[in-house]
Amino acid sequence: MPLVGKANMKAHENRLRRCLGAFLLFIAALLGQADAFALVDSAQLISASIPAGTLVMPRTVFVQTWTIQNTGTTTWSPGEEGYTLNLVGADNLGAVPFSATNTVSTWSVPSATIGSAKSVAPGGQAIFTMSFIAPETPGSISDTFQICNASGIFFGPQVSVQIVIVNAGSTNQYDRAKAVSYANNYARYVCSDGYCWTNGSSYGDFGSHAPVPATQLGDDCAHFVSCCIGRQSAQWGGGLYIPSRVPPTYGEPGASRLVNNVLMAPGYATEVFSLSSLSPGDLIGWNWEGDTNIADLDHVCLYLGNGVVAAHSASCLDVPATSWYQDSEPKWEWHLIHILDSPVLSAAKSGSKLVLSWGTNWSGYALYSTTSLSSNATWTKVSAAPAMVGALNMMTNTMPRGALFYRLMLP
Repeated sequence: MPLVGKANMKAHENRLRRCLGAFLLFIAALLGQADAFALVDSAQLISASIPAGTLVMPRTVFVQTWTIQNTGTTTWSPGEEGYTLNLVGADNLGAVPFSATNTVSTWSVPSATIGSAKSVAPGGQAIFTMSFIAPETPGSISDTFQICNASGIFFGPQVSVQIVIVNAGSTNQYDRAKAVSYANNYARYVCSDGYCWTNGSSYGDFGSHAPVPATQLGDDCAHFVSCCIGRQSAQWGGGLYIPSRVPPTYGEPGASRLVNNVLMAPGYATEVFSLSSLSPGDLIGWNWEGDTNIADLDHVCLYLGNGVVAAHSASCLDVPATSWYQDSEPKWEWHLIHILDSPVLSAAKSGSKLVLSWGTNWSGYALYSTTSLSSNATWTKVSAAPAMVGALNMMTNTMPRGALFYRLMLP
């Protein structure tokens, strides 16, 4: 009997070992299968509408469209809270998305959403589109982007838009691409002079690119716009001459003074009355109390194009121009400010003489003439110097017998 009991026990132990081994093999198989079906983000660039090295004239607004395939096992969700194509690094080309964000904390950089506004399953393709502006300076320039998932994790290849700006001779005074790029790079940060206005009458030295302090709306608005459109020494924006009224801060800290005294009075800008009349790099100003007088502005921001704006000190980037600041202000009145790209040349006849004039605030321009407007026409600099009469440069010339054309150029 004892011998039989031991044999049965031994057999039972062997059966337990075999069952345990089979169970462990089953668990291992399940784990392997789980690994095989793990969710993975992956992407592949299929095409870009503008090939690298494309020649583009200065000041040209153009569109880049990327087609990217979902080569992973996740489904890409649409919208600003889903999978987006985000700028990586600094903006150089005035990147502006075609859809606004309504969540300030979501987009700190220019980001394109899935064009179809629908989910993209594994194996499917997504189209991302962004508009850009060619700067004034000739040469090669680029922006780089990468897909970011709903958890804020980047993946897939970095894609780019890379163009070559054609040398087109003289450039305009105002570089819209640099103004928009400055806004994109500093909308959520302290400007390049290192200062931020923390209320309506004081400022702090926080250091360039520090996070913008969370303060009352509008306190740093005009300072930010001054840097965007001006020529702050650490980093130029659009290149307009904006005097620094409260040094060491750059530019004009008052919204109304910036628009009326600094821009409109000397002839840098004019008021327009339709959003469609604005270009990237223009301004929008608001009054919150229902006052329609443009002299009584409470707030100003930079218009980026495609119906979106950037501003301080709410640190807003790519929010809708027609609704973001108005939602809580039922008595808002807005003013649309178009910045002129170059001085306006005016002509008037005085007897047998032709009197030409342009604003003295446009520095560096000279008068050129030609007898033909053909594409290969030769423009010759007028040797006579203009006379300064008040806020105008004036030049009086003899009326020619034949056709003679004039224009202002930066030598």
